[in-house]
Amino acid sequence: MAKRPTVSSITTGHASITALNANFTALKEGFDNTLSRDGSSPNTMSADIDLNGNDLNNVAALKNTSGQDIVALTLGYMNTANTAATNAGNSATASATSASSSSSSATASASSATASASSATGAASSATAAAATLDTFDDRFLGAKSSNPSVDNDGDALATGALYFHTGDNNMRVYNGSAWQAVGPTTTEQTNINTVAAADANITTVVGQITPTNNIQTVAQNASILNSLNAMFTAVENIAVTVVNDGGNKFAFNGVTAPAITLVKGFTYTFDVSASSVSSHPLAFKDSGGSAYTTGVTVNGTAGSAGANVVIVVPTTGTMPARYYCTTHGNGMGNTIATQTNDIATVADTTTINNINTIVNNLSTISTKATLDDATALAIALGG
Repeated sequence: MAKRPTVSSITTGHASITALNANFTALKEGFDNTLSRDGSSPNTMSADIDLNGNDLNNVAALKNTSGQDIVALTLGYMNTANTAATNAGNSATASATSASSSSSSATASASSATASASSATGAASSATAAAATLDTFDDRFLGAKSSNPSVDNDGDALATGALYFHTGDNNMRVYNGSAWQAVGPTTTEQTNINTVAAADANITTVVGQITPTNNIQTVAQNASILNSLNAMFTAVENIAVTVVNDGGNKFAFNGVTAPAITLVKGFTYTFDVSASSVSSHPLAFKDSGGSAYTTGVTVNGTAGSAGANVVIVVPTTGTMPARYYCTTHGNGMGNTIATQTNDIATVADTTTINNINTIVNNLSTISTKATLDDATALAIALGG
């Protein structure tokens, strides 16, 4: 739009020519400042257009000095800006979501780390408890061994109640606090148990002989008498020898400490010296003069070893043994020996038996001669 021209009112007469010319000049200037619709010159703006708040309608294009469509450029810029804003919003949302996810992941990771730490602590505690349990079990069951152990598998003192399997007798053994003892029977004991079980009927029969008359005791007493008679007639006797500390080391015969003994002439005595306590204590004999007595004496093995014994055959006449002693430690371990005649052998002597038989056969003659003196009667009985 052109600037509004300022014109003067023409009054009257020729005198107003000057004013009229001035008005024409003002109009010319106004037109010069008017934009031509047909694009003719001057059609150039030298100042800004102020629409005073009104719209600019029906514009085909607004171009800049470079000929670019300002509206199109503006729309492009706006679309680009909107797209950038949308993308930025989306990025912000994605970032927020990612941040939230990261936060959740961090929280989950922290929780997992805490749980893992708790699990690790629990596992360590379980491992410690398992190790302690294993050690306790290992201290109680020592496994299979060929002999009694003196310490546990860790080299520590044995615990009361500790167990192990003895490979020698295939038996469990338990430590009672001071010694090992078998939990069950040994192989030999089990064999004996089986033997007894197989003899159950015979045991029942024996039990029936104990009540009410106790025939077993009667037989046992008779057996003792028979054994004594057997020893007298067989002239053989076995004596178990041990060494005990009774005011010093002493020989013990059949459990009796250093007894004074009586040997029967003509009898054979076997002194069993295989007990370990007899080791280093050789048993020997002396005569009444204190000299070594070796007549009829045989030493088998070494005192204290299996099967070792000393056999003495007591003569019927001549020098007799008068003392038993230890060849290493002297008379203090032994005692005296007396000898006596074998009365049974005397009675059983052939001559004596024949005399008895003669008397028996002449009993009737003795009876008819009862008035005679004893000497005559005996002479008759003997065939005189």
